[in-house]
Amino acid sequence: MSDRPQPTYAVVPSALDVPSERAFVERFTAFSHQLSRNLGSRYGSTHGKIMKATNLAKEAHDRHLRAAGVSRLVRDQQVQLARLARRGATLTGPCTLHAVDEWAAALHEASPWMSEVGTFLMRHMRRAVEKGRFGLSIPPILLVGPPGDGKTTYARLIAELSGTPFRQIDVGSGSAGFRITGLERGWSSAQSGVPVEMMLDRGVANPLLIVNEVDKAHGVRSTKGSVNDLETSLLQLLEPETASRFECPSLRVPFDLSRASWILTANDLQAVPDPLVDRCTVFRMPEVTPSVAGLMFDAIARNHEVIDQELLCQVRDMVIGASRTGSLSLRTIQRVLAGLEQLPGNVLH
Repeated sequence: MSDRPQPTYAVVPSALDVPSERAFVERFTAFSHQLSRNLGSRYGSTHGKIMKATNLAKEAHDRHLRAAGVSRLVRDQQVQLARLARRGATLTGPCTLHAVDEWAAALHEASPWMSEVGTFLMRHMRRAVEKGRFGLSIPPILLVGPPGDGKTTYARLIAELSGTPFRQIDVGSGSAGFRITGLERGWSSAQSGVPVEMMLDRGVANPLLIVNEVDKAHGVRSTKGSVNDLETSLLQLLEPETASRFECPSLRVPFDLSRASWILTANDLQAVPDPLVDRCTVFRMPEVTPSVAGLMFDAIARNHEVIDQELLCQVRDMVIGASRTGSLSLRTIQRVLAGLEQLPGNVLH
């Protein structure tokens, strides 16, 4: 959304930037060669000294890994952490007030019926940029409404229109808590949580995490007896202070996850744990009235190669009429428009 270079943010300690073993060996052997040139025959056997320098380099590399607390990790993990410590993670999304306004306008054009949420996000983002907080930065929000009303679609739009990587975590899978915080080392299935994975794989400091159906959360007990529930996992990451010093249980390395943004969705607000509700700004999805149905239809139609305009107008009237029964959803409108493209015999107008 801007031509300026994307800013970076330190998400892991700089001490994790341990050069590779090869770099240590090259440095030590180069010093050994320099000594050989300066001292000549007094230096002794060049081959023997090179072997000694190589061994010393490997020992030094191991000491640095132990000091950084990553000696137990596999090489690929060490390399990822070193790269992240050296370069920092990218902050993606609007970095100027103009870019914020463009993003908010695009969001409103795509989902005009969500103007309440869009206005809230725009105001928050403008305040953040004015304070020098660059990139997508939104407080935790909870979208509440019946299935198929576009909660997840809107959350994805927030990320896509800002150019920010995002991931969805579905609570219905039963292991959402582990997916968020990760699983500690010593387990055969040990792995980092989704936020840490995104920082390591994508090099982004402020990903958007979409957690669907948090009202269906329940604790999951491992084969070793420990319990990991969604509420406990989320609470430590929704608070910037605790998120800034999160320790990955798999890597056992501290990460600053305070720049990650969270959008939760639920069908039933009463079933969402109170602590999660307290930490989120709650928005109820708008009822699909005839006027909202018309806005939804028009916005979605722009993304479809609907062919016959007369047919399109007729179907629009039918959709608006169906909304009066109270049984219409965004998902239904999407299916109707997708079906129109499949009709034979249409011609472009």
